[in-house]
Amino acid sequence: MPRVKKQHLKRRKDGRFVAVYHGFQFYGQTEEEAFALREDYKRKEKLNLAGYITLGEYAYKWLKIAHPTASVATMTGLKIHLNHLLKSLENSFISDVKPLQIKQVFSDEYKNASNSYIKSAYQLYCALFDSAVADGYITQNPARQIKPHRGTEGGHRAITEQEREWILTLCHDHRAYPAVITMLYAGIRPQEAKALDIGKAVDFKGKTLSVKQTAHYTGSNSYELTTEGKTAKANRTIPLFPPVEDALKGRKGLLITSETGKQVTPTIWKKTFLSYKHQMEEQINGISARWYGRTKEQRELKKKGALHPWVEFTVVPYDLRHSFCTMCRDNGVELHTCIEWMGHKDATMIMRIYDEVSTDRSKIEAEKLNKNLFHIQSDSQQNETKQETIDT
Repeated sequence: MPRVKKQHLKRRKDGRFVAVYHGFQFYGQTEEEAFALREDYKRKEKLNLAGYITLGEYAYKWLKIAHPTASVATMTGLKIHLNHLLKSLENSFISDVKPLQIKQVFSDEYKNASNSYIKSAYQLYCALFDSAVADGYITQNPARQIKPHRGTEGGHRAITEQEREWILTLCHDHRAYPAVITMLYAGIRPQEAKALDIGKAVDFKGKTLSVKQTAHYTGSNSYELTTEGKTAKANRTIPLFPPVEDALKGRKGLLITSETGKQVTPTIWKKTFLSYKHQMEEQINGISARWYGRTKEQRELKKKGALHPWVEFTVVPYDLRHSFCTMCRDNGVELHTCIEWMGHKDATMIMRIYDEVSTDRSKIEAEKLNKNLFHIQSDSQQNETKQETIDT
């Protein structure tokens, strides 16, 4: 068998070597590097990859095909994840995307994200590249070769009785107050609060509040109001409890707006609740944070060690919905009714996240059990006494 003559490349004036194949030129600092690039191209050609489709071209087409029935809210969330991935990789050939680059996306775009949010992004990226493997564009999935960092744990909680008292008695003049009370005593989602039209949603005579639309984030510092909610049961009717009725009586238009009366944007929503937090803290502490410990009176108290620690108001919008569910369960609201009022499709979310066993409910249930056990024990002792009397 004749020996195959080893091919050599001529060094260019710039010191590089070039290998040619079907009119394409592959440059390398060494012969081996130039040959390797050419062989890599040949391999891709065999896989029908000579077109070198970019990640952006493939991803946008794939998203529409892979999720044809996704709701507006779901599709918006998927697009946000996809935009994070494509921010630096959109024009990269899909065959050139490396695991380390995807790892970098998580480091840059999901630095302070929750575990669940990171997990949803990772699942989307894995599905995207799995599809690219199945279509023959790549031979292995780069997303499955990495493990994203752990995010923060979900921090939503039921508010304390002291916080509830503050909400009911302070800052009634703040723009956020009607939305705060409605989320706390109707359990509506923040995105439902942004879209709620008081005149259309509240029936003061019938004592009901109807959730008919929700605000979906469009990704450009704006919300789109639609009738398509987070779940099939998102559009629902909730009893109009007294705190909500009192807070909304005499009001018209959107539940929460900008200072000029327009629909809120994500930026305005955040600024409004930050303003509410600061005003609450000022009224709770009796002084603004700016002057805390700086006035003559406060400096004197500080010298005597009598200056009370600054009290923070740490309630966030989703804590209010969380608290409504806990309050319902504490007060014996039947689970299916609670599901209906919360707008969930089933009991999974309530049992896993919202249905906390509060101290009050624990005490009540303990008293019930103790009472029942006491009666059982008492009845048993009485029966034994009667039997002994009969025997004698």
